[in-house]
Amino acid sequence: MNAHHTITRRFFTVLLASILTLIMASIASLWSEKSLANNRIKLPDIGNTANTIISSEVEKKLGKAFLRSIRLRVPLSHDQEINDYAQQLGHRVAKFSEQPDRHFNFFVVNDHRINAFAGPDGHIGLNTGLILAAESESELASVVAHEIGHVTQQHLQRAFETASQLSTPTAAAMLAAVILGAAVPGVGPAAIMAVQAGQVQKQINFTRSHEAEADRVGVQNLADAGFDPRSMPLFFGRLKTATTQYGQKIPEILLTHPAPTSRIADTAARAEKFPYKQVEDSQDFRLIRMKVRVNKQQQTSTGELIEALKNESQQGTQPIKNAARYGLALAYMKDRQFNKARDLLSVLRKQNPEQLHYLTALALNEYRDNKPQRALTLFEQAKQLFPKSRAVNLLYAKVLLHNGKPQQALTYLNQDLALFNPTPNVYDLLSIAYGQVNEPVRGFQYRAEYLYSIGFTKDAIIQLEQALRSAKNNFYLSSQIENRIHQLQAELNAPKLL
Repeated sequence: MNAHHTITRRFFTVLLASILTLIMASIASLWSEKSLANNRIKLPDIGNTANTIISSEVEKKLGKAFLRSIRLRVPLSHDQEINDYAQQLGHRVAKFSEQPDRHFNFFVVNDHRINAFAGPDGHIGLNTGLILAAESESELASVVAHEIGHVTQQHLQRAFETASQLSTPTAAAMLAAVILGAAVPGVGPAAIMAVQAGQVQKQINFTRSHEAEADRVGVQNLADAGFDPRSMPLFFGRLKTATTQYGQKIPEILLTHPAPTSRIADTAARAEKFPYKQVEDSQDFRLIRMKVRVNKQQQTSTGELIEALKNESQQGTQPIKNAARYGLALAYMKDRQFNKARDLLSVLRKQNPEQLHYLTALALNEYRDNKPQRALTLFEQAKQLFPKSRAVNLLYAKVLLHNGKPQQALTYLNQDLALFNPTPNVYDLLSIAYGQVNEPVRGFQYRAEYLYSIGFTKDAIIQLEQALRSAKNNFYLSSQIENRIHQLQAELNAPKLL
């Protein structure tokens, strides 16, 4: 291996360590209101050097690697309707950010803790716990705006300017601490603090400025996007007040995004500069929040949840009642009371034909009640009424596959590939579909991409080797597969910090 490649790979791995450290390092910090105020007054004077530290091409590669690492270590939501909502909300806010044309990808993590995080190349994760904790859509949007602020202000690139001075062993120890902290809650802070305290403190101080700056641009972004800018200090203030009830169980978002009184007061003062207006929650927000609540459903039995939702369905405005009835229908489905779910969803659909979620829930209810033809008919109607819905596309394809119609499913799956960034779920469905139509080479190839996308590179290579054997004398296909094998092997054999 020549010296140039060695240096490049070391640069890349140190950069990854630095960025992951930025995301988690604030866990180790003990916030000082005075130092926060000092950092807010004078942010680092970095000019435009961030653009020379990391090129857009490197950032894209880093973003993909970051996303694979996230998929490997935390449980992401596979519910396309929930992810579609996160994308829609995120892009609505991002459209009014300081970089409206920038790439962003919003996704949901199945984690009851209240948190959100930003990664390289605009990848932003929202925990399901955050969706439940937000009492309004503006509150949820305020966290999204804050994370977008980290991206548009190039905080990840700025962090590398500080962290790039660290030695490889120190960067390796930091990366180990971050990984342990993500895998085993509570391990990270102690491990990080054990790594050259002075350098780590420098990184944390820098992050404090990031939080203040992300707040500043986030409040403006929130107002421009049509949300209530007062929701940001309101949300963080409510969480901070609630910590007295949590005891030692402080909400994770206050560990990774500490909110001292001065910071909350500063965002409140900025928000007051905008004229007050009442912002109504979208029905999509209410329904997605209800879906997350029913999916979570850990503290109470399904029976208790049903009783609670029955009571809620009789209170509030009609949209709020409808959201509770939707949640009640989902709870009935979970309890296999399909007839009761069908009755509720049929009425909701008739009264609200423009609302996609009622129709897809009804279709899934028919499918789970072993009525596949009814389900397929409803999904076909959904495709006609909501042709741009990714959730409908993938749900329909999945039901088609389960009913022995792989060729039809491939039509919709290939549409998804053409329109959206592929996800592990799409690769998995494509692998199954090509297996069913007796195209094993493509089946192995997509299975390999599925495994690679969730971080299992060795297993992906094994699948590609299977594909190569199945390709036999097809020279073009064999060359394509061999090239992909070489790409993954080179990545697998690259020097590692750990």
